[in-house]
Amino acid sequence: MSSVLRLAKVDRSSSVIAGQIHRVQMLAYAQEAELLGAIDFPPLRRTVEDIRTCEEEFFVAVVDEELVGAVSVWPDQDGMGRNIASLVVAPAFQRRGIARQLMAEVLRRYGDTALTVQTGALNEPALNLYAQLGFVEIRRWFVGREPLELVKLYRAPSAAASIGENTA
Repeated sequence: MSSVLRLAKVDRSSSVIAGQIHRVQMLAYAQEAELLGAIDFPPLRRTVEDIRTCEEEFFVAVVDEELVGAVSVWPDQDGMGRNIASLVVAPAFQRRGIARQLMAEVLRRYGDTALTVQTGALNEPALNLYAQLGFVEIRRWFVGREPLELVKLYRAPSAAASIGENTA
Protein backbone atom coordinates (compact mmCIF):
# COMPACT_ATOMS: atom_id res chain seq x y z
CA MET A 1 0.00 0.00 0.00
CA SER A 2 1.37 3.41 -0.96
CA SER A 3 1.68 6.16 1.63
CA VAL A 4 -0.05 9.45 0.97
CA LEU A 5 1.67 12.74 1.74
CA ARG A 6 -0.58 15.48 3.09
CA LEU A 7 0.45 19.11 3.60
CA ALA A 8 -1.33 21.32 6.11
CA LYS A 9 -1.02 24.62 7.92
CA VAL A 10 -1.06 23.92 11.66
CA ASP A 11 -1.60 25.74 14.91
CA ARG A 12 1.85 25.65 16.49
CA SER A 13 0.40 26.88 19.81
CA SER A 14 -0.96 23.37 20.39
CA SER A 15 1.42 21.49 22.70
CA VAL A 16 0.81 18.28 20.73
CA ILE A 17 1.60 19.87 17.35
CA ALA A 18 4.58 21.79 18.77
CA GLY A 19 5.90 18.54 20.24
CA GLN A 20 5.61 16.74 16.91
CA ILE A 21 7.38 19.60 15.09
CA HIS A 22 10.08 19.64 17.78
CA ARG A 23 10.70 15.90 17.40
CA VAL A 24 11.28 16.26 13.66
CA GLN A 25 13.42 19.38 14.14
CA MET A 26 15.68 17.64 16.67
CA LEU A 27 16.20 14.64 14.37
CA ALA A 28 16.90 16.82 11.32
CA TYR A 29 19.03 19.39 13.18
CA ALA A 30 21.18 16.65 14.77
CA GLN A 31 21.82 15.33 11.27
CA GLU A 32 22.58 18.84 9.97
CA ALA A 33 24.95 19.55 12.86
CA GLU A 34 26.87 16.39 11.96
CA LEU A 35 26.93 17.37 8.26
CA LEU A 36 28.29 20.81 9.16
CA GLY A 37 30.75 19.48 11.73
CA ALA A 38 29.11 21.68 14.36
CA ILE A 39 29.43 20.81 18.03
CA ASP A 40 27.41 23.76 19.32
CA PHE A 41 24.40 24.03 16.98
CA PRO A 42 21.85 26.63 18.18
CA PRO A 43 18.78 25.05 16.50
CA LEU A 44 19.29 22.02 18.77
CA ARG A 45 18.59 24.26 21.78
CA ARG A 46 15.06 25.06 20.57
CA THR A 47 12.34 23.78 22.92
CA VAL A 48 8.73 22.74 22.44
CA GLU A 49 7.75 25.92 24.29
CA ASP A 50 9.85 28.01 21.86
CA ILE A 51 7.87 26.53 18.97
CA ARG A 52 4.54 26.87 20.75
CA THR A 53 5.07 30.58 21.50
CA CYS A 54 6.97 31.76 18.41
CA GLU A 55 5.54 34.05 15.72
CA GLU A 56 6.28 31.66 12.83
CA GLU A 57 3.59 30.11 10.61
CA PHE A 58 4.08 26.36 10.25
CA PHE A 59 3.18 24.08 7.38
CA VAL A 60 3.73 20.37 7.91
CA ALA A 61 4.03 17.21 5.89
CA VAL A 62 2.17 14.20 7.23
CA VAL A 63 2.57 10.61 6.01
CA ASP A 64 0.14 8.03 7.39
CA GLU A 65 -0.79 10.37 10.28
CA GLU A 66 2.89 10.90 11.23
CA LEU A 67 4.30 14.42 11.03
CA VAL A 68 7.50 13.93 9.01
CA GLY A 69 8.45 17.44 7.89
CA ALA A 70 7.83 21.10 8.59
CA VAL A 71 8.57 24.53 7.19
CA SER A 72 8.07 27.77 9.05
CA VAL A 73 7.83 31.32 7.73
CA TRP A 74 7.95 34.75 9.35
CA PRO A 75 8.96 38.30 8.42
CA ASP A 76 12.60 38.68 7.36
CA GLN A 77 14.51 40.49 10.12
CA ASP A 78 16.28 42.67 7.53
CA GLY A 79 12.96 43.79 6.01
CA MET A 80 13.42 41.70 2.86
CA GLY A 81 9.94 40.15 2.68
CA ARG A 82 9.33 36.77 4.31
CA ASN A 83 11.96 34.45 5.80
CA ILE A 84 11.93 30.67 5.81
CA ALA A 85 12.89 30.22 9.45
CA SER A 86 13.18 26.43 9.25
CA LEU A 87 12.76 23.59 6.79
CA VAL A 88 13.15 20.11 8.22
CA VAL A 89 12.35 16.55 7.19
CA ALA A 90 12.84 13.55 9.44
CA PRO A 91 15.94 11.65 8.23
CA ALA A 92 13.93 8.46 7.59
CA PHE A 93 11.74 10.40 5.13
CA GLN A 94 14.41 12.38 3.29
CA ARG A 95 15.10 12.05 -0.45
CA ARG A 96 11.40 11.63 -1.21
CA GLY A 97 10.67 15.20 -2.36
CA ILE A 98 9.02 16.24 0.91
CA ALA A 99 11.20 19.35 1.40
CA ARG A 100 10.46 20.36 -2.19
CA GLN A 101 6.72 19.95 -1.63
CA LEU A 102 6.87 21.99 1.58
CA MET A 103 8.72 24.71 -0.33
CA ALA A 104 6.12 24.50 -3.10
CA GLU A 105 3.49 25.32 -0.49
CA VAL A 106 5.55 28.30 0.73
CA LEU A 107 5.99 29.55 -2.84
CA ARG A 108 2.28 29.07 -3.54
CA ARG A 109 1.39 31.19 -0.53
CA TYR A 110 4.25 33.71 -0.53
CA GLY A 111 5.77 33.58 -4.03
CA ASP A 112 4.51 37.07 -4.79
CA THR A 113 6.85 38.53 -2.15
CA ALA A 114 10.61 38.37 -1.66
CA LEU A 115 11.79 35.35 0.31
CA THR A 116 14.97 34.73 2.27
CA VAL A 117 16.48 31.71 3.97
CA GLN A 118 19.74 30.96 5.71
CA THR A 119 21.59 27.70 6.07
CA GLY A 120 25.04 26.34 6.77
CA ALA A 121 27.56 26.95 3.98
CA LEU A 122 28.36 23.22 3.93
CA ASN A 123 24.71 22.09 3.67
CA GLU A 124 24.88 21.17 -0.02
CA PRO A 125 21.48 19.41 -0.18
CA ALA A 126 19.72 22.54 1.13
CA LEU A 127 21.79 24.91 -1.01
CA ASN A 128 21.00 22.83 -4.12
CA LEU A 129 17.27 22.79 -3.38
CA TYR A 130 17.14 26.54 -2.80
CA ALA A 131 19.16 27.23 -5.97
CA GLN A 132 16.72 25.08 -8.00
CA LEU A 133 13.88 27.20 -6.59
CA GLY A 134 15.44 30.49 -7.68
CA PHE A 135 17.28 31.54 -4.52
CA VAL A 136 20.66 33.28 -4.88
CA GLU A 137 23.35 33.87 -2.28
CA ILE A 138 23.49 37.40 -0.90
CA ARG A 139 25.67 37.12 2.20
CA ARG A 140 28.04 34.88 4.19
CA TRP A 141 29.17 35.24 7.78
CA PHE A 142 30.51 33.23 10.71
CA VAL A 143 28.79 32.59 14.05
CA GLY A 144 29.60 30.78 17.27
CA ARG A 145 32.72 29.52 18.93
CA GLU A 146 33.60 26.98 16.25
CA PRO A 147 32.93 29.18 14.03
CA LEU A 148 30.13 28.06 11.74
CA GLU A 149 29.76 29.66 8.30
CA LEU A 150 26.21 30.62 7.33
CA VAL A 151 24.77 31.70 3.99
CA LYS A 152 21.76 33.95 3.43
CA LEU A 153 19.85 33.38 0.21
CA TYR A 154 17.26 35.57 -1.50
CA ARG A 155 14.47 34.86 -3.99
CA ALA A 156 12.88 37.81 -5.78
CA PRO A 157 9.11 37.73 -6.22
CA SER A 158 9.61 37.29 -9.96
CA ALA A 159 12.16 34.44 -9.70
CA ALA A 160 11.86 32.35 -12.84
CA ALA A 161 12.55 28.95 -11.27
CA SER A 162 9.47 26.84 -10.79
CA ILE A 163 8.89 23.89 -8.53
CA GLY A 164 8.48 21.52 -11.46
CA GLU A 165 11.84 22.39 -13.03
CA ASN A 166 15.10 20.70 -12.08
CA THR A 167 13.56 18.01 -9.93
CA ALA A 168 16.86 16.21 -9.54
